[in-house]
Amino acid sequence: MRRTAFWGACLAAVATAAIGGAQVEQERSLGEPRRLKAGTAVCVNLPLNLAGLEMETTKAGEELAERIRAVGFASRPLGTLPACDAVVFTESTGHNRKTVEVDFRLVLSDEQVPRLCSSARGRSGSPASWHAALVDAFAEEARQIRDAQQKGMAVYAGALQN
Repeated sequence: MRRTAFWGACLAAVATAAIGGAQVEQERSLGEPRRLKAGTAVCVNLPLNLAGLEMETTKAGEELAERIRAVGFASRPLGTLPACDAVVFTESTGHNRKTVEVDFRLVLSDEQVPRLCSSARGRSGSPASWHAALVDAFAEEARQIRDAQQKGMAVYAGALQN
């Protein structure tokens, strides 16, 4: 059920696209892969807690931003940087004693259709430390963002299907 909601949110981004001339311009550039340059500002929308974890979202947002900075981008929670070149939206969607799963999407600031929709899983060596697993999932998320931008990010394919 949660996964359906996540993918629905990715597809909902298409429904919010601007109309008129701006939409035509956007559709022309959507087909082209785009890259984020090193040092690009990637803002972090505070993670949503859909898995029922006992987490402080402000702290989790800063931890995610820290992991994104570690892979080469300027990153802070949304509203703390003067400008954002991209925004990452993250939801914790599942957990058990040793793992945490997050779903995320990356939207470039001049677009409304996601360039990347994916999931990351983190593991902890200790059954009691779901926080370590969450941080590990954030690190995997940051690596996926870095790897995707190095290849050139095409628009998320599912976002354009009718």
